[in-house]
This record gives sequence, C-alpha cells and structure tokens, in this order.
Amino acid sequence: MSALNLNLNRISIENNSSLTPEDISSARLQNQILEDRLGSAKVGRFLEDTKLRRHLTYIFAAIIFLWLAAVVSILYFNGSVLHLNLSENVLITLLTTSSVNVIGMMLIILKNLFPVHKDEE
Repeated sequence: MSALNLNLNRISIENNSSLTPEDISSARLQNQILEDRLGSAKVGRFLEDTKLRRHLTYIFAAIIFLWLAAVVSILYFNGSVLHLNLSENVLITLLTTSSVNVIGMMLIILKNLFPVHKDEE
C-alpha cells in the first residue's frame, strides 16, 4: 500500500506550466468534435426509432383491421353462410375479448408513439 501512495504522490496535478494555449484550444476542438458526434448519433437513433415506430404502427393497424374483419364476419355470417351456429354466450365472449384486444393494442401503440419522459412529469 505504501508503494502505491509513493507513486500517487509523484503525480503532480498542479503542474499547469506545461499547458500551452495550443493545448487548450486543441482540447476544446476535440471536445467539440466529440459533442458533434454524440449529437449526430442521437439524431440517427431518433430517426431509426421513428422509422421503426411507423412500421410497427402500420403492422398493428393491419392486424387490428384483420382481427375486426374476422370478428364481424363471424358475427354476421354465423347462422347463414358459415353455418357455425354459435351460442349467444360464445358470441358475447367473442365481442368482449375482441374489444379488449383492440383497446389494448391501441393503448400499446399510443404509449410507444407518445412516451412520457421523466422530465415531463
């Protein structure tokens, strides 16, 4: 442990005489370059997230449409064309679960499209 303390004591943090104005301007330039790269990475990530959200929204909208079309066709053509002869309890359950599924999917989509950040709360 004492060898570590000796090595740490050799390091001089207060040695500012070796810093030149060129070093400071170079450090500021490198800092600006890093900040610019970070900003462009954030913009790229935002654009990719937006594109992914758009695609997922279209996919979920298509799924919801197909789901509702299937439910409506089952309800409408239950006795005549499809000859399913489902009871009223089954039809009520079908309508209830379909409504819950559609509302749930839309809530998921809306929460992902419009997230609430901790700063806005």
